[in-house]
Amino acid sequence: MRIRHSRAARTAVRSLLLPLALGGLLAVSAPPAAAHTELNGSDPANDAVLDAVPRTVTLTFSDPMSQAYAQLAVTGPDGAALGDGAPAVAGREVTLSLKEARTAGRYTVGYRVVSADGHPVSGISAFTVRPAPTAPSAAATPSGTTPPATAPSGPAGSPRPTATSASPSPTASLSRTAVASGERAVTSLKAIGIGFGIGLVGMATAMVVTVRRRRRSADDAGR
Repeated sequence: MRIRHSRAARTAVRSLLLPLALGGLLAVSAPPAAAHTELNGSDPANDAVLDAVPRTVTLTFSDPMSQAYAQLAVTGPDGAALGDGAPAVAGREVTLSLKEARTAGRYTVGYRVVSADGHPVSGISAFTVRPAPTAPSAAATPSGTTPPATAPSGPAGSPRPTATSASPSPTASLSRTAVASGERAVTSLKAIGIGFGIGLVGMATAMVVTVRRRRRSADDAGR
């Protein structure tokens, strides 16, 4: 009886140890699981703010990519696709050329690629283009100059006369004064001449009358 029990115990131990040994051997000999392929970076960087739309977009992954399964698209703020041709794969980098664009706003980069060992990767990146600065107006006042002052309007809304239009120039005033003075001088001279002439006539008349009276007196005395 004891012999039978010992044989059964040995058989049970062997049946338990054999699967454990095989499991350990498989665990040691099995290759490690491959790491998942992922996006390491992008140019432009995700959520970057730029002054202009770049000429290319480049994505860098953790593993080499397959050219046959590389898909990359860039969409503008207006929904238009900006990709210029098919994406180019160079090892771990996938690059897409872009068409010329000047629209400001948010641009979306969508990708779906497959690594060389068959792992698919997909996702979205984005960047923003800020508006272009506004050019100064051609009619703006040049720097360093003062705009001409406008005359204030009167109560009825009409512009008040300026000092130039309200009073004559100093030269015109002097000319008019000189002319007036000359006219007065000529008038005075005329008056003096006329008075002098009248005085001479009066004196001559008085002398003639006196002479005649003396002659008459002499004639009367001789008679």
